[in-house]
Amino acid sequence: MTDCPIICPVCGYPLQFAEKNAFCKNGHSFDRSKEGSVNLILNGSAGAGDGAEMASARKRFLAKGHYSHLLCGLKDTLKESVHPHFTVIDACCGEGYFTNALQQEFSEASFYGFDLSKRALRYAAKDSRKALFFVANISSVPVKDGSADILLHIFAPVNEREFLRILAPDGVFIHVFPGKDHLMGIKRILYGEPRQNDENSGLSDAFEIISSKKISKKVTLDNASLCDLISMTPYFYRTPKDRIEKAMRLPCAETETEFIVDICKKRESGEG
Repeated sequence: MTDCPIICPVCGYPLQFAEKNAFCKNGHSFDRSKEGSVNLILNGSAGAGDGAEMASARKRFLAKGHYSHLLCGLKDTLKESVHPHFTVIDACCGEGYFTNALQQEFSEASFYGFDLSKRALRYAAKDSRKALFFVANISSVPVKDGSADILLHIFAPVNEREFLRILAPDGVFIHVFPGKDHLMGIKRILYGEPRQNDENSGLSDAFEIISSKKISKKVTLDNASLCDLISMTPYFYRTPKDRIEKAMRLPCAETETEFIVDICKKRESGEG
C-alpha cells in the first residue's frame, strides 16, 4: 500500500489513521465515526452535502444494480490504467458504491473517497473493507499535491484547480457525466417534453481527453426504485410537488440511462 495521501487540513502534514481517529505529527487529531469515516472540514456545517433522505435513497437504488453497467464500464477502464499499488481518489464519492466495488476488484491499489455529506460517507465507510473515506469540500481537498494516480469523478461539479493539483503528472482523470438521453424516461414523466442534456464535459484545455465512450442501457424500475431515483436527483427539489407525488404513485417506469466516460490527462505545458 502506498503512503497515505490525505493531509491534515490545519498544517498540511500527512495524516495517520488509527482505530478511532486520524492525526498528524503536530498533534492535530480528527475523530473517526463509528463506521470509520473522518471529518476533515474545519468549522464545517453539520448539514452540508446530501441529506439523510437523499443519501439513503441513492444507496438503496445503486444497491439494486440499476447502474451496474456503468460499474462494469469503469472496471474495464481501470483495467487499462490501474497497476498494483496505484493511488485512486474518488472525488465526491457519495455513499461509496463505486469506490468500494472498484476497491474489491483492484485489491492491491489504494482507494480513497471524499464527499461533503457526512451521512453518505458513513454508509461508504460501513460498507468498506479497505478504502478510506473522509469528509472534505471540493474547493479545498486535504490531499497531497500530485498524489492521485487515478482521479475518479462521477456526476458532480468539477473544481479544476484542485483536480490539477492533486493529480499526478502522468495521472489519469476519469470524468463521468450524463449523456444527452440520461433519465429521459423520468424527465418525460415529470415534464412532458423535456430537454436533452448538454454533452459538454465543461473541462477546459488544461485537460486533454485521451478517449471517450458512452455507456447506455434502458432500465425498468419498480415503484420503490422509481421513488428512490427521483428522491436522489435534483428533480425532487426543482419539480412542483404535485408532479413528484404523481410520478411516485406509478407502479413502475422505464428510462434510458446514458453515461459519458472521458479519460483525461493533464495537458503538457506549451500545448493548446
